[in-house]
Amino acid sequence: MNINDTIQSLYKDYGQLKGVTIECQKELVAIGIKNQAATAEVFLQGAQITRYQRIGEIPTLFLSQACEYQQGSALRGGIPICWPWFGDLAKNPEAVKQQLVNEGQAEITTEFPAHGFVRQRDWTIESIRTPADDLTIVELSYHVKDEPLWPFDTLLTCRISIGAALSVSLHIANNSSQPVVFSAALHSYFAVSHVDNVRINGFNQCEYYDALDVNEKNEWQLKTQQGDITFSEEVDRVYQPSTSPVVINDKNRATNISSLGSRSTVVWNPWVDKSQTLSQFKEDDYQRMVCVETANAVNDVVRLEAGEAHKLEVTISV
Repeated sequence: MNINDTIQSLYKDYGQLKGVTIECQKELVAIGIKNQAATAEVFLQGAQITRYQRIGEIPTLFLSQACEYQQGSALRGGIPICWPWFGDLAKNPEAVKQQLVNEGQAEITTEFPAHGFVRQRDWTIESIRTPADDLTIVELSYHVKDEPLWPFDTLLTCRISIGAALSVSLHIANNSSQPVVFSAALHSYFAVSHVDNVRINGFNQCEYYDALDVNEKNEWQLKTQQGDITFSEEVDRVYQPSTSPVVINDKNRATNISSLGSRSTVVWNPWVDKSQTLSQFKEDDYQRMVCVETANAVNDVVRLEAGEAHKLEVTISV
């Protein structure tokens, strides 16, 4: 289905709903949401929410103005879905990599994109509901079948609840006849006044893997957080076990984050040098964002037996 057919089909199914608009940003189709509590934008590609803003307030999520809105290229901001591996597949646990080798991959190569492939694929809208004047629920699905990069029948469902709070859940069902192991993340980008103003609490005395400090075996070093997280250089860490609520304290605002189905949280800011190498990202964008990601990563990967399912969920309130 081409983009015009997609837009016409969505208008037919959902164009009559109050507060729902069908939008097109260059090559990508999105659903615009406005209710009494908030406004939002959800793209079919990647089931990616890129905007959430409570009425009368500033945006909660960060989205780079350098985004290109091209088919097959994930947007830099909002909440991208990372699955069935997080980050570089080669740096994932052996259980994630080995199952792909066993299924016919001779080796892990660069054809495996960072953070998996579902954030670059078009999802199907299953429903848009408005159970109340201040709540809109969008549900999308992606059926992974006959996929060269993941030869296991898997059904993904993303449910996005837009109201006084934002909730995003990813439900992964293993429809294959064998066990699967994966890592995943809801890669949330949060808008901040300036990164210098940010203090993140909820991790005091929590251990973390520092992806920027590796030993001679190229292994991430394990450290312990002391006090709040602040930013004065590049940060790329996986905190675990991480099950406590997290608060991003910014100038005149606190953003509360709670997660389900996750025992690991990724905290990331690319800082100066890396920002110059990132696609769809302005050189000074690092000043306006921090990532606090609800994850299943490192020692927190998920194993599903045939017929089992897992739900990863984040709820964000300000």
